[in-house]
Amino acid sequence: SSGINAEYGHRERSQPAFRKKFGLLEKHKDYVVRAKDFNKKKRILKQLRTIADDKNPDEYYRGMIKSSIVDGKHKTAKDNSLSAEALKLFKTQDANYLQVKLQAEKQKIAKLQSILHDTGHEKINTHTVFVDSDSEVDEFNPDNFEMPLKRTKQPPEVHKALCKIKKQQYSLLRLRVERAESLEQAASKLKLQRTIAASKGSVKKIVDEETGVVTYRWRKQRAK
Repeated sequence: SSGINAEYGHRERSQPAFRKKFGLLEKHKDYVVRAKDFNKKKRILKQLRTIADDKNPDEYYRGMIKSSIVDGKHKTAKDNSLSAEALKLFKTQDANYLQVKLQAEKQKIAKLQSILHDTGHEKINTHTVFVDSDSEVDEFNPDNFEMPLKRTKQPPEVHKALCKIKKQQYSLLRLRVERAESLEQAASKLKLQRTIAASKGSVKKIVDEETGVVTYRWRKQRAK
């Protein structure tokens, strides 16, 4: 054997004590990464200088109108304007989306109201009685029927858990009702906007100073 301990790991040379103020000692692999990044930026700057030197000072294109330098960075303003047809189509799609979401919320509200009490849609409890023959069906009298014994009282833990679940369901019902109301208001506002946009005559907006209610009036047009 050569006498070299195989378990002895390789240790990098550290920064000398008198150069501690310069931070960690840079290794060759660190220098390679830094040099590649520096040369890449150097080439890009050289290309940009060449383009700037060859540029015609009288050159003009429409993009110059909507571009500017903000905080040293070139930014172009986006044109978000839509045509009247595209805007009308978007509003139609939005109205359909609101109607679909509103119907879904109403179905969920009705489902919650059917299982919760004191919501205006209290569920009617029923009791089904099974008999063995048709003759017993004819002889059955609901007034003389004896109800089975009531269930034993629930343990406190079960009762507490059920009360917590019911409280959560009431909270969920309240949130869904509020969401349905907001969706209905948004749908009505969108419908009003579509009506105003599609109207041919002039529209006058009237705001009540006391209540703040907004109404619209159309000028009367003579029927042809």
